[in-house]
Order: sequence, then C-alpha cells, then structure tokens
Amino acid sequence: MSPATRLYRFLGFFVRPLRPALAGLAALMAAAALALASAPAQAGAERLVAFAGSGNALLFDAATGSGGWVGELVEVPEPGVAEPLSLVSVAFFQFDALAQTLVGQFEFTTAADLGSTLFGSFTGRTLDADPFGSGGQFEIDYLITGGSGRFEGFGGFGLSFLNLDPAATPDNYSESGLLVLAVPLPGTLALAALALALLQVPARRGRTPFALR
Repeated sequence: MSPATRLYRFLGFFVRPLRPALAGLAALMAAAALALASAPAQAGAERLVAFAGSGNALLFDAATGSGGWVGELVEVPEPGVAEPLSLVSVAFFQFDALAQTLVGQFEFTTAADLGSTLFGSFTGRTLDADPFGSGGQFEIDYLITGGSGRFEGFGGFGLSFLNLDPAATPDNYSESGLLVLAVPLPGTLALAALALALLQVPARRGRTPFALR
C-alpha cells in the first residue's frame, strides 16, 4: 500500500464519525445561502429614474373599455448617469368610464436591446369626464414586478402624469414622472448556486472520499 493510500485511509478514520455533523452544517449553510439568495430585490440599491415621453393612446372599444398605448420614455438623467435609459412603453388597459379609472399591464423595453424589459401592472385615475374623447389627464401608478435581460430580478414602482389630447398629432399623449428601480443585490445568483451545491452534500454522505473500505 502506497504512503498516499495509507494517509487517505488514516484521514478517513477521523473524518468518518464527523460526517453527520458535516452534513448538518452543510444543510444549515445551504439554508442561509438560500435565504440570502431569495431576498427581495428591494434589499438592493435603488435607482431613481425621472423620465418624460410621448406616444399614442387609443380606446379600442368604448363599450368594453379596452385600450392601450405605445410610446417612448426617455430618462432625464442626473449628473453622472453615463447611459440614460430610453424605453419603449407598451400598455394594455381596461377603462371604467363610470369610476374614471384604468387598470392594466405594461412593458418597458430598452430601445437598444429588445431582450431587456421591465414589466408589471398599473392603475390610473382621472377627474376628466371624457379623457379619450375630449382630452384630460391620468395619474398613473406603476408597480414593477420583474424584468428580463439587464433588468433581471428588478422590482420597484413609479408615478406619472399622462396628458391626453386626442386631436394632437403625431403623438396624442405626453407623460412625465419618476420610476424607483430596486436593483438586486450583487452576487444573488452566486449565492443561489452555492446553496444548491451545499444541498448536494447530505445526498452524498455515503460517498465521501474519506470513507473506509
């Protein structure tokens, strides 16, 4: 038997009784890593995005209140922002003329990368009797529930004022407001990978390299 083999088995003599404790420690570490990895995006840094934009809004069916808009939102950058956001805004909504409210879903997609999108839901309120026929203003509350591409793991919220002028061309609405983007913590994906790796330790308890033959 070679010296290396004797050392291998010698170490196994001491490690083998500790395997249950090591497995428990691995499970504890995995649980902690999973807790950190699954922490909400709001635990990370926040980025404030002031924006202005315009586009076209349309009430598709006055009877059902279904409608939507397509437009552009451009960040009004603070000093030091190297790459201001330019987003294509697409929204679909239901308008309740009696309650003067909107409820809908939205997507904000970067103009330079169609694979990077913020998405979520929104509500709107107006005091104007016929905003889509005669014009008016909506107060919009955005809730950002997720994202893809460069916005993976993002969350947040926003508030804007959307002004409608049905007779205007080429755009019949303008919008200005503020988004609060919750940026996920750095290393979240790495923590998730660590947790998965640690969870494999108890499953391999019987195959530790120091097991005695």
